[in-house]
Amino acid sequence: MPTPKAPAAFTKTPGRSLFGHPALGVVAASVLFGTSGTARSFAPDSATSLSVAGVRLMIGAVPLLLVGYLKEKTNRPSLRAEAVAAGGAMMLFQVCFFSAMENSGVAVGTMLTIGSGPIIAAGIDLVTGRRPSSRVVGALVLALAGLAMLVLGSPPEGDTSFSIVGVLFGIGAGASYAIYTHLCKRLLDHGWSGTWTMAWTFTVSAICSVVLVMPSSLEWLSTPSGWFTIIYLGLATISIAYLLYAHSLSRLTGSMVVTLTLVEPVTATTLGALVLNENIRPISWIGAAIVLAALVFVGTTTEEDVPLT
Repeated sequence: MPTPKAPAAFTKTPGRSLFGHPALGVVAASVLFGTSGTARSFAPDSATSLSVAGVRLMIGAVPLLLVGYLKEKTNRPSLRAEAVAAGGAMMLFQVCFFSAMENSGVAVGTMLTIGSGPIIAAGIDLVTGRRPSSRVVGALVLALAGLAMLVLGSPPEGDTSFSIVGVLFGIGAGASYAIYTHLCKRLLDHGWSGTWTMAWTFTVSAICSVVLVMPSSLEWLSTPSGWFTIIYLGLATISIAYLLYAHSLSRLTGSMVVTLTLVEPVTATTLGALVLNENIRPISWIGAAIVLAALVFVGTTTEEDVPLT
């Protein structure tokens, strides 16, 4: 079935990504994603993970809307059901991800979330007519093996242990992120710009995040470290990062983009060692090298997104 033609006002002009190769946008975004944990460590102890996530979404949505109105005011699309669903999926991702870490620990929760996301995204692409190439599948398997080594070799944190609830939350987080990516891809395929795709979806997500913020104490926002942390998280890991993410998503399949986000745990591990003085075991560094090798391979050989006919 042919793809419906986008309205003329929203049709994207063909051309290369802002960074030349279309994979570089999501790689840069994932590096910013990977700084979240280190930045989060500078927040006051009274700041709960869910309150930080909620406020971060609220702050991150504002610049996206401003960029949209200032840069593409005449091309502002009307809100679609996909944008509302994507915003809800992003908020749900926050809840499931932090719940997975609380129930199963940071290591297992991270591995379940980031590991299941690319697999679910590849399944969605296959069902919707964008078959992942054998190179993508092979690189994904290799990257997931490296991810397991990276995460399991990281230092333990807290007394949390493996639990079925944690597993379900981790897979739920991976599924939420894969669904978010798929829905944003649909909006881009219908001619939405990356700016408005991110602006609308995060505006919805910010509104939904009120349920995360309302039950929480926000006293930590009255401290300098609290404001510094949340401003950085909102601007760098939401506003800037997701504009970069959209540039790649408009050119590549959803499964490819989610696979390339495996750069995130490599960044987080490196910063944990360099900034937080965490004792990272050699197996983690070997795993990080495997992940990077797999992503370099798939990123440099990937063809741009072409739906199945």
